[in-house]
Amino acid sequence: MMEQVEEEARSDNFRKIIRLEVASADDFRTRPVRRLYDWWAGYQPALPRRSDFDITQHWSIAPSLYLNEVAAPGHYQRRLNGEGVVTLIGVSLRGHDITRSSPLPELRRLAAYLDSVVESRRCRRCCGFAAVQGATGQEFESVDCPLLDEAGDVRFILGAISLID
Repeated sequence: MMEQVEEEARSDNFRKIIRLEVASADDFRTRPVRRLYDWWAGYQPALPRRSDFDITQHWSIAPSLYLNEVAAPGHYQRRLNGEGVVTLIGVSLRGHDITRSSPLPELRRLAAYLDSVVESRRCRRCCGFAAVQGATGQEFESVDCPLLDEAGDVRFILGAISLID
C-alpha cells in the first residue's frame, strides 16, 4: 500500500488525511509521535509485544496515545485514547468498534487502513489537516505501530497523534 489521500466529508475534525509508509524517524515532526516511533523501532527487527509497553515510561506523551485491539480482520476496538486524541479528533472513540461495515465512511476507511498495518506488520503514518476547537487548517501527524500478543500475532495497534506547530 502506497500513499492514500482522503478528502471526503467526515463527521470528525479531520479535513484531509494522507496515509503513508514510514521511511525513518526523520518522517516525524512532533515529539509525541517521534517518541512512540523511536520506542517501537528500538525492537527491530522484532516486533514489540503489548506487554512491552509500559505507560509509566511514557507519561509525557500519554495524552497523545491511543490503542486499538484487533478483534478480527476489518474489525477493531478502540481500547483507550488520551485527552489530546479526543481534542484533536473531536470525539472519544474509546470502546467503539471500527469496522469495514460501519455506517460512517471514515470508520470504514480507518478499518481498511488498520488492516494494512496488521498485514504489513510495519508502522504506518498519517498527516494532514484538521479543524480543532474552531481553528481550521491545523496540520497534524500520527503513527500507528503494530504490537504482538503473547502468541506472536499482531493483536494491537498503538498510536500517537499530535498537532504540528
